[in-house]
Amino acid sequence: MSRFLRVPALSLCLLLLSAALPILAQVAPDQATGSSVQPQPAHPNVRGVHWRDANAPVGFAAPAGAHLSYFGGPVISNVHVVQVLYGSGSYNAQVAGTTSPTMGNFYGDLTGANSGYTSLLTQYNTPASGGTNQTIGNGTFDGLFQIVPAAGNNGSTISDAQIQSELLAQITAGHLPAPVLDAAGNPNTIYMIFFPPGKTITQGGSSSCVAGGFCAYHGTTSTLFSGKNVLYGVHPDMQAGSGCASGCGTSTTFNNYTSVTSHELTEAITDAFVGIATTFAPPLAWYDQTNGEIGDICNGQQGSYTANGTTYTIQLEFSNSASNCVLPPATPPAPNFSLSASPASLTVALGGSGNSTITVTPSGGFTGSVSLSASGLPAGVTATFGTNPTTSTSTVTFTASSTATTGTSTVTITGTSGSLTHTTSITLTVNTTGGTPDFTISVAPSTLAVTRGTSGNYTVTITGTNGFAGAVGLSVTGLGSRVTGTFSPTSVTGSGTSTLRVTVNSRATRGNRALTITGTSGSLTHSTSATLTVQ
Repeated sequence: MSRFLRVPALSLCLLLLSAALPILAQVAPDQATGSSVQPQPAHPNVRGVHWRDANAPVGFAAPAGAHLSYFGGPVISNVHVVQVLYGSGSYNAQVAGTTSPTMGNFYGDLTGANSGYTSLLTQYNTPASGGTNQTIGNGTFDGLFQIVPAAGNNGSTISDAQIQSELLAQITAGHLPAPVLDAAGNPNTIYMIFFPPGKTITQGGSSSCVAGGFCAYHGTTSTLFSGKNVLYGVHPDMQAGSGCASGCGTSTTFNNYTSVTSHELTEAITDAFVGIATTFAPPLAWYDQTNGEIGDICNGQQGSYTANGTTYTIQLEFSNSASNCVLPPATPPAPNFSLSASPASLTVALGGSGNSTITVTPSGGFTGSVSLSASGLPAGVTATFGTNPTTSTSTVTFTASSTATTGTSTVTITGTSGSLTHTTSITLTVNTTGGTPDFTISVAPSTLAVTRGTSGNYTVTITGTNGFAGAVGLSVTGLGSRVTGTFSPTSVTGSGTSTLRVTVNSRATRGNRALTITGTSGSLTHSTSATLTVQ
């Protein structure tokens, strides 16, 4: 659990928390026999995120000697998250699913195939010998449901026993989907229950969103449904005005929700039946007898993690292999591809043809074939692909009839493979000669005399050739100190003129200055010269 205290001294925080945490009793050695004595816990054993003072220090490291041991109980193989809104109220918009990204997006993205989250947890697979022989894999989000609790279970203060009772009643009535089981009959479903403002949750002598209390917890029902215990998580309101707004994280409301629920989700996956465990033995799964579950060891340590293209705030979790609190590994990239054309600019004469090579560049292990098409062709021009579909390259041939429309067009090449679509562009010019589009630059007058303290103008002319229609950016060098030059306009498209106004400071040095005026359009660059005489 994340610790929720108002005491600035860390040592005192930890001391007070140790009295408030619902943890398993310590295992003490029996001096006579050398065996382990395993006392019963003082209250139902659910695990959660404890409220903590937002100003208290958070150490971004695991406690010395932390290690999760396996006690023989089940984990969740492929988690199915069912999000439950407990009655009506003013829920956070992202929790209620009305503003993206939603809590449902978070659960689906974090546990889905486009996330490295489950890669972190595979170190907690369970053995066949002395264990449940389970492999932790990807999960799914099974939907958002809003229930109408019975009046007796929906007061301003709601106990954990009432939550369990209401959850089982809603499943039995068909208002919530029944739990999904894995092949061995272990539950894969966890019901993440969110509460509106104005509800105080009590569990094990603690209350939600107060000093010494908790921000969230997960547990296991003591009563069975269809012969199986049910897994659930409890999330009090964390919006402004609730105690959890200050004691359960220092980020935005939604970020605090995702951080806390990532703590609970990870603990539930790696220690599913903690709610009914009474000793350090089955059904307890992965647990540190000193520090608790996987999330407890790293309580309050937040980080940013990108899953399925969206960046979320989550809590760091303990890794046995790293012996520290870590974020999941980077999300593996989804299979994809990109397109490119070479050359990307092509000139074809009337009655002639020209070629460009289209290249498919795979990424993320993409191995599919890509179907190619061309659009935006001028009238009288056809495009033919040599290899289509292709897995690597294809030559596209543009053929212009003798009556094709001349000029410059942007041809879009589209590549499609399943649901993936990407494009690249080719600038195609059709003219009568087949020459490459280009431009020339000139300036008038070639020599300009300007008296100090005044200004004068040059006219720069751009002339396009062979159907050139690009934008030419203009610049000037050689003005020297105390002389400035300004183009109006700063660029010319196709053919046209621009005025270069030179302004001479009253203290400029008299004499001649050699100016170079340059026009640039893509890879094309041309220059012309002029002389400025300062009088």
